[in-house]
Amino acid sequence: MPQPSRTPSPERRSLRLNDLANMGAAQLQPLLQDSFRNLVTAAIADATGHLPRSSRKLLHGPHFRDDLVDALRFAEGEIQVSAERMTWTGDPRAGRTGRQLQQIRTALAQARAEEAERRRINHRASAGHQVDTSPDATARRWLRSAFPDRFEQLLAQEYATAQLEPRPERPGPADVFDAVEWGAGEGYLFATMTPAVHALLAQSPLAFRNTVAADAREQDERNVELRHPLLLRRWRTALDELAEMTAPLAGATSPTLLGPLTTDLDTLPRQAAFAVLNARRFLVAVHQRTAENTRVARQYAQTITQREQDEPEHAAHRGVFERALHCLADEQPDAYDHIRHRLRPFETTPGQLDTSVLNADQRGALKRHILAELTSPRAASAAPRLVTATAPPRPAAPVLRPTATR
Repeated sequence: MPQPSRTPSPERRSLRLNDLANMGAAQLQPLLQDSFRNLVTAAIADATGHLPRSSRKLLHGPHFRDDLVDALRFAEGEIQVSAERMTWTGDPRAGRTGRQLQQIRTALAQARAEEAERRRINHRASAGHQVDTSPDATARRWLRSAFPDRFEQLLAQEYATAQLEPRPERPGPADVFDAVEWGAGEGYLFATMTPAVHALLAQSPLAFRNTVAADAREQDERNVELRHPLLLRRWRTALDELAEMTAPLAGATSPTLLGPLTTDLDTLPRQAAFAVLNARRFLVAVHQRTAENTRVARQYAQTITQREQDEPEHAAHRGVFERALHCLADEQPDAYDHIRHRLRPFETTPGQLDTSVLNADQRGALKRHILAELTSPRAASAAPRLVTATAPPRPAAPVLRPTATR
């Protein structure tokens, strides 16, 4: 992401599309890091085929690819409003701008698809996904839900054997902001409480919303304090309020979607018509900041999870938990095998669940049905028992569990 700042840089250079035709990656990179506007201009040049190969490689590379969707989304809104203004004023450039808008939308769709694929790849590599695709691990975790009291007894025994103090219980986060605020309080995020942050926390709701509005209007002069972990939730609330307030003035489809211009500008006084266009442009800026807020919160949450997992004692606690799960499965072989039998139709190969078939909703529904079956002795005993010839045996060594459950 371009480096945020609060004061204009006297050396900042604003790029134009013509500047990029012969600009290589080495010259372009510092300009993109310095300015979000430059990133947007480069994204437009890329979408319209005016970016040299080395610069295009830089834009789609690891330094800027995560911000490309954001830049293209902002460019789409800006160009759309420009096309609307040109059409209304009879500007001869309206046709060319409309074609440019279509090119940007095509590039945006492609960038979104690439972003989604990167997320899928990262998720497949995560420990949580590995648990979700393992019928053995899934069965043990569902067994814990069927026998919660016994599991807690076994967990306490394993902690005693390991001579390790159990971690204190904490409620799961209600949302990503809860997770970020908890992580900041636990020291997983290095966030300094500066006088400016204290001042923003002390602002009234109206004053804070005005601060957020000013930040949105100046794309290259970001108020870095708004990105503080303890201000993220308040920042998002103010952005949502601004979108709600602006959408009717902008003739937008909804607070979250600009949509086509539905207001007939020809029926309005010239000043009022420009006010509508300015409101639409401001809503585009608010949408950009909202996307940035979401991305920053997600990055903070990922950092917290990674740093929590990197703690030396995390592996010890995870091992204790897994050993307790294995002990429970050994104590309840019929129930364990019943769950494995019910999971078998969702295995693409032995020992591998197909998460595209058993998605999150279906997984939750199946778990509820299985737990209900396990409370009925007749239903549980009627289910066929898996044998070694048709099902993989329960592993003897514990499988490490990802963070989250304690």
